[in-house]
Amino acid sequence: MAILTYVYVFAVLFIADSMQSSYVPCNAGPSPVSVEILGCSSLPCNLVRGTNVQADVVFHAVENAKSLKPVVDVQLGGGHVPYPLPEQNACKGLVNGQCPLQKGQSATYRLKMPVEKSYPRISLTIQLSLVDEQNKPQVCFKIPAKVVD
Repeated sequence: MAILTYVYVFAVLFIADSMQSSYVPCNAGPSPVSVEILGCSSLPCNLVRGTNVQADVVFHAVENAKSLKPVVDVQLGGGHVPYPLPEQNACKGLVNGQCPLQKGQSATYRLKMPVEKSYPRISLTIQLSLVDEQNKPQVCFKIPAKVVD
């Protein structure tokens, strides 16, 4: 019975901690050190139509990487839709660090993602990975969000 109590307490603390975080870890792939989303202090984040989402993602390179590319997957209900960012060279979005990255090097990626006025008002989950030239993720996280006016 004591073990079950410990498991319950751990689960509650984990859920409470993740609710205060500005991201949710991916099922597979390295998590960021931190994610700061402009205008979002709690999850889900409100994505205002007709604006740009901006987030600073601090991560440590898990391998040497000559290049980085953002891979965005949007989960809508049970389906997934790829979302190509306007800038496909994530090295240009590094505001701390530069490509090539060395294993263990800290870097900060500034995500800029347009939220078009034509997008419907829905709840969704955005998964962002930065992948290297071998298509291996250097960082991966999810952002539960709602598109709002």
